[in-house]
Amino acid sequence: MCRKRSIGSLLSASVSVAVSVLLLGVVACGDQDAARQTPTTESPEPAASTGPESVEEADASPATTAAHEPEPEPQPVEPVDAASATSQAPETSVPAEPDPQYNTASSEAAQDLEGRWEGAISIPGPTDLPFAVELGASEDGLRGTIDIQGFTGLPLSNLELDEGGIHFEMQSPVGLAVWDGHVSDGVIEGEFTQVGMETTFWLQRFEDPAALEGVAFHREEVTFSNGEIVLAGDLTFPEGDGRHPAVVMISGSGEQDRDSDFGGFRMFAVLADHLAGAGIASLRFDDRGVGGSTGDNLQAALHDRVGDVEAAVDLLHSHHDIDPGRVGLIGHSEGGIVAPLVANRSDGVAFVALLAAPAVSAEETLVAQQRTLFEDSDSTAEEIEQFRASQELVFRAVATGQGWDQAEASMRALVWQQFEAFPEQMQEAIGDADAFVDGIVAEQMATWQSPWFESFFKHDPRPVIEELQVPVIALFGELDTQVPAADNATAMSEAINESSVPGYTIATIFSANHQFQEAVTGSIEEYARLKREFAPDFVEILTTWLTEVTGPEFDDD
Repeated sequence: MCRKRSIGSLLSASVSVAVSVLLLGVVACGDQDAARQTPTTESPEPAASTGPESVEEADASPATTAAHEPEPEPQPVEPVDAASATSQAPETSVPAEPDPQYNTASSEAAQDLEGRWEGAISIPGPTDLPFAVELGASEDGLRGTIDIQGFTGLPLSNLELDEGGIHFEMQSPVGLAVWDGHVSDGVIEGEFTQVGMETTFWLQRFEDPAALEGVAFHREEVTFSNGEIVLAGDLTFPEGDGRHPAVVMISGSGEQDRDSDFGGFRMFAVLADHLAGAGIASLRFDDRGVGGSTGDNLQAALHDRVGDVEAAVDLLHSHHDIDPGRVGLIGHSEGGIVAPLVANRSDGVAFVALLAAPAVSAEETLVAQQRTLFEDSDSTAEEIEQFRASQELVFRAVATGQGWDQAEASMRALVWQQFEAFPEQMQEAIGDADAFVDGIVAEQMATWQSPWFESFFKHDPRPVIEELQVPVIALFGELDTQVPAADNATAMSEAINESSVPGYTIATIFSANHQFQEAVTGSIEEYARLKREFAPDFVEILTTWLTEVTGPEFDDD
């Protein structure tokens, strides 16, 4: 599976995605063995733990966290005062592997750069193009490989070091890609050029988060089934005897692996370690068609995802080390839409944690995302209006099942407009422009017309939240640009106040983005630059609440 989409980038990438498809010409889904295809941001398998070493103490006051008893009038939720899309061009072959060439730089200089470096190439649109290089030193100098656009281990050539500078190249069907950068303080920044296009890139040395100090736990790999679909995942347990409380983690939209890896931050893997430290077991699993799971995630509607999670809950109930009376759900982003659906259908769900979960309609969410995107872009008023008109055609077609021809024509016009703005050399490298545009449009239309998108777009989370009858915590990121806290925290509060939940907590985490990392702007572009750890307060607020609702005094009857 080459697709990778998210609620935050699905429609906003429609026009700009052509650039990322073009850059290296290796994005098409071909022979996975030949291509060594894995997620771009994937790095070596983590050790027993991938969590940060510590979490700063939270300072959540009553003014910023809702009471545990529902109140008739919802109050505005303030921040706690304390500290993806790709699409495919017509199928292309993976570039032939050139013989990696060594530079003549000193062995000492090469050794200083040994290891994995992760970063991105700047391109127009909501997200930059992530990539990683693995550099190794030998007595002859430096050699390396690159992971980019779903492919890993592609060889680099002509690596050269010169007084703080580094140069490397990669041949692709589109044309020679060249990186020229300067190395300073653990960062490589410079210029990227290919077939007449010039832009910038950056890389930073990869540092896997340290293990949680003093936390002992173990993991076991599991598989379970929902009908003919086989799902694979990891169970993480705290050390110690007895039957533990447990959660099923539900990922957001897109083909997510069990770690929910985005921008190099393995959100669910890190969270699993923190939960184990708090005495809570967790199950996280690969989405359909990802990793060890079968099926096709794009063809899975919301009710299919609900079935997958119900199967995961059944697995926990049957496990001899899990207390079946203390099993709950943690849903992130779209997973926060799925979690209430499961909780309302199952007597086996004792509590629900919603992380950056939409509490307004998909259309409201997508419109809010576009507003933020355009505010941060240099698009002209005419370009913004053209895109909004195209987006509206898609919305109406999904809602009514009519007007797809107009929506496709509008999309095609936008892609042609972008293609014609490419440098002449790039257009020549593409060759068959019609086939190129057809490939982009076909991929996007397949997403818009998929069971997944239709069910997501037509779903209103509010009445489902109103039906909840178990304890709920809902956390939002102050700087989240994908599920904006201002709109969704208020809507969540209003919906929960109409419910019969025995208690709830709603809080907005200061300076946190959609993944609950401490952020500067919250934009998707900066994800890969951030520390691979959670923002202050997030872990403590969540684990404290989970400990309370699963403690000895907890009674699910």
